[in-house]
Amino acid sequence: MEDSIKITQEELEKINSLRKEIAENVESIGRFNIKKHFLVKDLESIDTELFVLLQKSEDLDRKEKEIIDEIVGKYGEGQLNFETGEYTKD
Repeated sequence: MEDSIKITQEELEKINSLRKEIAENVESIGRFNIKKHFLVKDLESIDTELFVLLQKSEDLDRKEKEIIDEIVGKYGEGQLNFETGEYTKD
């Protein structure tokens, strides 16, 4: 038969208090991992939207250059006033 020793109430309270803190810490880690997961998903979504917008910027820049090249080809080198539409040859 094994000898059984009962620990003191104070020792039992200390260990149970520590185990409670450990459980709360593990729960906090879980909550933060879930929060991190959703933040990562949000960042991925933002990166996707940003990529689309940057691609659109490149396309718009290319189209602008094409139009300017057409104008220069038609009227020669010069300056265009975008507000009035007047083109002044160099």
